[in-house]
Parts: sequence; C-alpha cells; structure tokens
Amino acid sequence: SVSKGACTSGAGSHAGFDASEAPADKESFDSFVRDVEPVLERRCAGSSCHGSKIADLYLTCGKTEAEHRWNYFAAVSHVDATAALSEILRRPLSKLRGGTFHEGGTVFASTSDKDYTAIRDWAAKIGKLDFANGDPGKQFFAENIQPLLLQRGCSFQACHSPAATNDFKLRSGTQGFFSAVALEKNYELLKNDFMALEFPDARRGRAVAKTLLSSGPAGIAHRGGPVLETAGSVADPADPGCTTFDPATSSAFCAFQAWINLERAALITANQVTAMKNGDPVKVVYVERATRNADTDRLSFDTFRGGAELRVATATLDATQRLTPVSPAASVVISGGCGLGASPDIQAPDVANDGNRVVFAARATMNDPLGIYAVNLDGSNCTPVTPPQADRNGQKIHNFDPAFSPDGKWIVFASTRGKPDVGPTKSRKRFLPQSDLWRVAMSGLVADQSSYEQITFLSNSEVGPHFMREGRITMTTEKASDGFYQLSGRRINWDRTDYHPLLAQRATSPYGDLTDLTQTKPSIGYASATDIREGSDGNFLLILSDENPATGAPVSPGSAGALGIFNRSIGPFEQGRSDTGYLPALRLVNGGTATGRAGSAAGYRAPVALPDGRIMVSYASNVGAGNFDIVMVDPRSGAQDPLFTTGPAGARVDAVLAYQYPARQLYENRRQLVFGGNDGGDPGHGVLHMPDAPMLFTLLTGNLRRGRPVDAFRQAKFLAVYSEGMCPATGTCSPGGNGIYQSRQMLGSSDLAADGSVRVKLPAGVGVVFELQDGDHKPIVTMGEEHQLGPGEQISMGVSESLFNAVCAGCHGSISGHEIDVGVTADALTGASASRSATSDPVSIGQ
Repeated sequence: SVSKGACTSGAGSHAGFDASEAPADKESFDSFVRDVEPVLERRCAGSSCHGSKIADLYLTCGKTEAEHRWNYFAAVSHVDATAALSEILRRPLSKLRGGTFHEGGTVFASTSDKDYTAIRDWAAKIGKLDFANGDPGKQFFAENIQPLLLQRGCSFQACHSPAATNDFKLRSGTQGFFSAVALEKNYELLKNDFMALEFPDARRGRAVAKTLLSSGPAGIAHRGGPVLETAGSVADPADPGCTTFDPATSSAFCAFQAWINLERAALITANQVTAMKNGDPVKVVYVERATRNADTDRLSFDTFRGGAELRVATATLDATQRLTPVSPAASVVISGGCGLGASPDIQAPDVANDGNRVVFAARATMNDPLGIYAVNLDGSNCTPVTPPQADRNGQKIHNFDPAFSPDGKWIVFASTRGKPDVGPTKSRKRFLPQSDLWRVAMSGLVADQSSYEQITFLSNSEVGPHFMREGRITMTTEKASDGFYQLSGRRINWDRTDYHPLLAQRATSPYGDLTDLTQTKPSIGYASATDIREGSDGNFLLILSDENPATGAPVSPGSAGALGIFNRSIGPFEQGRSDTGYLPALRLVNGGTATGRAGSAAGYRAPVALPDGRIMVSYASNVGAGNFDIVMVDPRSGAQDPLFTTGPAGARVDAVLAYQYPARQLYENRRQLVFGGNDGGDPGHGVLHMPDAPMLFTLLTGNLRRGRPVDAFRQAKFLAVYSEGMCPATGTCSPGGNGIYQSRQMLGSSDLAADGSVRVKLPAGVGVVFELQDGDHKPIVTMGEEHQLGPGEQISMGVSESLFNAVCAGCHGSISGHEIDVGVTADALTGASASRSATSDPVSIGQ
C-alpha cells in the first residue's frame, strides 16, 4: 500500500505525553528521529492513513520538536519487549511473512525490507511501555478484560472493530500484543461510555447488559448475542466467582464484575461515587403538589400549577440495591429558602454529579416567569440561576427544564427568550410560547451571567434536555411542516454541531415499499415522545402518547402516557413488524394499562433508571384526576412497588436520585465521524457537505428498515434551501389550510456534482429546510422538518451510496432492505467523506 495525503501538523495528546518534556532516553530518541521517523513519514503518515487522529498510531509531519517528541511517544507505545511482535512491525508486514491484518494493507513485503529493518533495529532497544503503570484497574483490564473482548468475538471486523457500524469501536492489536495507546483507548471507551460505575452491579452497564441473555433479568437485545453468558454459571454479582475472582474458573461475567469492583473501590476512596452498600441511604428528590388534579403537558409550561414543594426523601438500599419504601412524612422541603412564597409552581429537578447540587424551575405566582434555581441537597444556599426578565412581545421569558452537564460545570435548559433581535415567539401548531435550548456555566450554585449561549434555533419548541453518558444533549423537539406534526427525540453535540435524529421521528413513515414510495408503515406509532432520558444501560427511557390531530395537544394530559424503552443500536422501529430477523428497538412496559392512547386512564411520566435495574417513574391510575405517585417498575413484568408507604392526598411527580458519579466529558464533534466536523468556522455561518445528497435524503425523509429509495432521488440536480419563518408573538399568526403557521422562504440552491455531492455555506443559527429538485427546479423530495447549523459548524453529512451498507446499514438497514447486504469495509475509515465536492469552495446560500 501507499501512504495517501499530505502529512498533518500538530502534536497529539495523551495522558502520558508532555510535549514540553524531552524523552528520557536521548540516544533512542535521536536514533528514532534519524532512522525511523523518515520511514514513518514517507510510508505511513499521509492524512488518509496515520496522519489522521482517528489512528491509534497518529503521526505528524515531524517538523517541530514537539512533533518529533509526539511521533517518538506514539511509536514507542506500539513496541513490544520482543521487537518482532510489536504492532508497529507486525501489522504493516505482509501476512505471507507473519504479519497480521492492517486496514492500510501491506506496507512491508518482507522482513528484509530496509525500512522494516530500520524500525526493527530501533525497536529491539526499546522496552515495552507499561500501560497500567501500577493502576490495579488498568492492570486487571489488560490481563483479563481485553483478552475476553478477543475471546468472545467482540473485536471481529463486523462487530466492534474500528470499521464497524456502531459506537463501540475497539482498537486492535497483533497476536499477543496490544499497544499502550490501543489499551488506553479501549479501557477509557469501555469504562467511561459503556459501563455504569455509579452502580455496584456490572449488569447496569451497556457493555455487560447487551452481552447477557435478553430473556434474563438484566440482558438487552444485542445483534451479537449473549457473548458473556457462561454455561453453568449465573450472571449475578453474588456469584462467589465474582467476589473472589479466579481467571481459571470464574465466568466471563465475573471478570467484568471483579473489574468494576476494583474501579469502584478506587472511586469510593477518591470520593467520586456513592458506595451504595447494603443498608446505605439514597436520596430521592421530587416535586410534591398539595392537590391532585389534571396536570399540564410538557409544552404547556406557561400554565401555572401552584401549591408545590421540592422535597427530598431518604430511601435505604438492600443487598441487591433495591430501594425500600419510605414514609413521605419523613421527607424534607428544600425549596423553602428560595423566596418563592406560600404556593409556588415547581418543576423538573435535576442533580449534579457531586450528588449535592439540585437545580429546578419555579415561580411564585402566575404573574411571574419560570426561573431556574440551584440549591444544596439539604436546602441551604438557594440561589437564582436565571434572573427574571421583563415580559417582551407580550410574553413571559420562561427558563425551565434544567439539566446539569455530566461534568457538573454547566446547566442546559429550555428558554422562551428567543434571539436577542427577535425576542419570544410562538410555536407554529399549538401557538404556545416557543422555547429553545440554552446553556450557562456554573461555579457551585452560582451561574456566570456572561456565559449564556443559545444551542437550538428552530421555529418550534425544544424541551426536556438531558445528557447521554457520552456527553451529547438529548431533547424533545416539536416538528411541524405541511400538516406533519411530531414530538420527537433529537440529540446535539456539546459544540452545537450535528443536530441529529435520535428516536420517534415519525408516527408513520414513507417508503413502506420500494416499489411504491407512497406506501407508508407505522414507525414509532405515536405522535409524541417526551421525558427522554438515557438509562444506565444505554437504552432510552421515554413517554409515548398520541396527539389530538386537530390541536396537537396530547390525548392524555400531564405529559403522561406509555412507558417505553428504546434500544438505539437496534435501529429504526416499525410498529407491528414481526418477520424473522427483525429486532424491535422499542418495548412498552405494562402497555396494557398505560397505553398512551385515547381512552387510556392510566399514564406514566418522568422515568429514571434505578441501581437494581428497575425504573423509578411517576404513575397515575387516573391521569385526568392527577393522582400521580412515584413507583418503582420492573421493566420486564411491569410490576410496580410504591416508593412511599403512605402519603397525603397530594401528587408526587418528577423524582430523580441524588448520588455521586465520576465527572464525564462533554462530546464535541470529530472530523472522522459519519456526521463529522467541528465548530471552528465563521460563527455567523456554517458549511455543510453532503457526500451523496440523494443517498442522504433517504435518511432525512424516512425511517423504516425496509430499504432506501435512492434510485428515485438520483434524478435530482439541485439542493434547495428554505428558511422557516418564526410565528410572531404579536400580530397575525394563524394556521393555514395545513393546520400550521408557515412562512417559508427560499434562500437559494446549489448544483449537485455528478456524484450527487454538494458543499454549501449557510447562515448559522437559523432553521432551514432542505429539498432536492430536478433539472427544472421542481421538488423531488422535501424534508418534513427543520435542520440547523450551529455557529461556525463545518460538517460532512452521510456517506456515498457505495459505502452506505458498510457504514449506516447496521442501524438503518441496507439499501435493498436485505439484511445480508449489511457489511463492513476498511474503506469506511478513510473514504467516508470523500466526494467531488469535498474540497471545493462552498456555494453561499442565503448570505
């Protein structure tokens, strides 16, 4: 193979690397710079190869001292004590001469290649870099967990290799050796994103739950099957093989449990996680209302609901981490010191990762706007986060639905403040106050009032933000267009890039049959998905309900409905589909009682994962009467246990747990992702690259796993872009014949290249709608909802048709709809964003 692309400038980053420090072994470093670095630069360091930061062996141009030091560190990290076994030698070597798989193909045809011998002679003088460096958790991972990931098939190319179609991309090694960099990346990825160290039971983490029997007490559906189940052993932390681990006799599950025990012991000592031992207390924060009556739905936040208190109850954990019921009389009020008067409206609390700081939305009277408050768990030091603002455009400036970032340094919240030059607006279907997501930096309980930033910029409401474990923001988005109305789940990166579908995009989806594109099939089957929160196992908990087609209001008030569990890695859901090979991504809990349909009296709201695998959620047997109380639900049987033993006649809702967990990073975009990019451009604009617009539009306009109508879209010649006008808070704003207010304007269009690609420059922070047009500028297919580009966003959306089955089909299904066509290819690592337009100057639209 040949190294492709120019080399890359700029040293890499790693916990063990400091560019300011010269390597301790000067002789080895000098030899590397003289004899080895030129070989790596010439044969490996191209930008499409190891010049990409996605590579474990990331190599720079080697033009500065910092770059020399980085290249040396990266190379040493790939050297074994036995030089010939080193990844830096075995992976690029021909398989005919003892090499192993290398995504870049054969670099050295034989061991006599002079470049190979130059690296070998240098490596023979280098000792193996110690990945663990005395850390017991890392040592256990290297000796027991990484080998298991290989033995159980997790690293197979079509499973969790770097080229696979999922987020759990394990770095590979050679036979008998993993580089320190590969071990570090696998360790950090597994521990931080796919385990749940906040809970003692390893089964609560996604990597373990997905690899156990889905018919068992903790397993969830996994295309790879229950690879951690061990015959004759029960996957239970109480297994003696978990508490006293023996690699010769303990089960695969027990290896993971023993590893989690080690990691948690270190975190408990560092005061970063709650111990959660048998008999330990756990705090539950919730809202209690004095009376029971019909509640408001999540979009009717402007409706005042007084008589509320924010309370904390103390439950006790048993040996299996189950919460024991508590008396509500023993709970304490923590909102009393916030100056909210005798009968405030209080909503939606959240707790920081320190387990002590609580944020919530509240207002004293119906004449006040909702504001966000922060308070300690004991009720001390209640502090306003968002100072009240005067009404504008005849509307209140509400700030509500706060959520702490997983590092505890920010609050993301919903707000009706609107853009500074526009102010508050109304939503375009229900004509309620329209909200966007904002964020503000926190220092303890005090907000930095100079740090407010708008995150979403669309013409309808975004509410209910929460964070995924990996650091992305999720929300419920209100979508309205040409008679189409949906409350769906979306996500966005922390750097405000890649505003992206998450779940429940459509109640009914087109492309039910590729021979008749007008045929539809039920997708999620509900018009509303709210209260979306990622569980500890990576599945999403949510509330589903129908909407009144005339008004858009839910058929069941109080944001109540069916309790759903959505497995995002299975792919789009199609209600009622049961053919062989199809795995349903959505499962309803106790759906026979609380269905979310018209006529269903019962309903759930605000689900939260518990340490024993159950779900804490508010439940009302009669939603119209508002008799909500907090229960703990078995996700398999639907069986309910009350959290409170007895209680007053009031309603209790929106409970969350207060416990410590390690601070997690926030997710910023990366160039190498399928929807990869960054926010480094002009803040007033965004640059959008579609490698294959006709292919991409099959995702933007339909979400069934029945094939992709790309051939029908190939006649497209232009990408057209519209802006969606806001519904003004004052003046005329009435629905048209399609039931919504729509004031759409054409911003412009751009030619598609011969391969269907296009690159355009668009206004940032503006709701836009994309459309493919034929040669006469007539519409072929139009998006049913808005998109946005964040300030300075530069993004490549989707992949070419030739790579779709290898990159996207694992979730979205193949182009043909046949599962056998789903596959992987190493080309996805280097060619996913390639197109004729990729390096062209963007066409300015709407400037």
